[in-house]
Amino acid sequence: MSIIGYPFGWIMWAIYQLVNNYGVALVLFTIFFRLILFPLSIKQQKSSAKMQVFQPKIQEIQKKYANNKEKQQEELMKLYEAHGYNPMGGCLPSIIQIVLLFGVIYVVYEPLTHILRLDNETITALTDIVTANLGSQGVYNQLAVISAIQNPEQIGWFSSISQDVISQIQNFDYTLFGFYLGSVPTWNSILVLIPILSGVTSFATSLVSMKLTPGMDQQKGMMKGMMYVMPLFSLWIAFSVPCGVAVYWIVGNLLAIVQTIVLNKCYSPAKYKAEYEEQMKRIEEQKKTEREERRKRNGGKKLPEEIEEEKAALAEAKRKEPATPDADKAAEAYMTSKELNRKRLAEARKRDAEKYGDEYVEVTDQDLM
Repeated sequence: MSIIGYPFGWIMWAIYQLVNNYGVALVLFTIFFRLILFPLSIKQQKSSAKMQVFQPKIQEIQKKYANNKEKQQEELMKLYEAHGYNPMGGCLPSIIQIVLLFGVIYVVYEPLTHILRLDNETITALTDIVTANLGSQGVYNQLAVISAIQNPEQIGWFSSISQDVISQIQNFDYTLFGFYLGSVPTWNSILVLIPILSGVTSFATSLVSMKLTPGMDQQKGMMKGMMYVMPLFSLWIAFSVPCGVAVYWIVGNLLAIVQTIVLNKCYSPAKYKAEYEEQMKRIEEQKKTEREERRKRNGGKKLPEEIEEEKAALAEAKRKEPATPDADKAAEAYMTSKELNRKRLAEARKRDAEKYGDEYVEVTDQDLM
C-alpha cells in the first residue's frame, strides 16, 4: 500500500509544516481524508436507500423462483435493468474506502518516512537498533524509534546514529494536548483514557450507523454482534500500540458519527426512498401510456407481450391451484375444459388489469381459441 500511502504522505508532511505538531497534524489529516471520501459516502447512502425500494420486489422474486435459480437470476436482472439499478453500486464505494484506508494507516505508522523525510538507509539503521533492544515492533517500528530516542533511558542505544538525525527526532513534537503519542498506554497512567475513548467511540459509531443507515434492518443480528466485538477489539489493540494510532482511530470514529448524522439529514433515506418510488410510478405511467398507444396502432387488439403474459399467468394459476375438496372436484368434473380455461384466464386478466391499471375486459370465445 506504499503507492497509495506516498501521496497521502506528502499531504501529511504539508500539514505538519503548517502546525509543527504531529498530534494536530494527525487530526487535520484525518479530517482531510474523510472529506476526500465524502462523495463516495453520499453515493453509498443513495444506493442503500434505493435498495430499500427494491428489497420487497427482490424478496418476492426470490420466493417465487426459489426452486429455479436460473429464472430467479434472470428476473432479478430484468428488475435491475428496468430501473437502472446496479446491485454492486453500494459495494464499490466501500471497497475504495478500504483500499484508501490502508494508505492512510501506512502514513500514520511511518512518520520518519512521511514527516521527517529520512532516507531509507537511516530508517533501516534506526529500526535495527530498536529491534535489537526491544524485538521487532512490526508496523510500529518507526513509532518505537521516536519513542526510544525521546526517552532519556533509551537514547543511549543510538550512539552510532548521526547527531543531526537524533536532534531532528528529539525535536519532533509528537504530542497532542500534552499527551505523548509515542507511549503505549497502561492501566496505571492517564493514557488509559485514550484506549477507553477508542473503544467508546467505536461502539458509538456502530450504534449510530445501525440506527440511521438504511438497509441495516436486514443485517441487525450481524450488526449487533459487530457492535460489541469491534469496540472490545479496538480497546485491546489500543493497549498494545503507541497512543498516536489510537488517536487516529478516535478522531476517525468521531468523524464517522458526524458524517452518518449529516448524510442522514441531507440525504434522508425516507425522503430519497419516496422520491425514487415517485420516479418509478412515473415510469410505470409512461409504460402504460405507450402500451395504450401501441394498442391503438394495433387496431385495439392485444399486444403480443400481453398475450404471452396472460399465458404465463394462466400457467402459473394452474401450477398454484390448490387441491380442492371432493365436492369441488365433483363440480369441476362437470365443467368443460373450455370453461375451466375461461375461469383461469379471467382471473389472470383481472390481475393484469390491477397491475397495469387497465380496464378489465371480459374473456371471449375468441380469446380461448
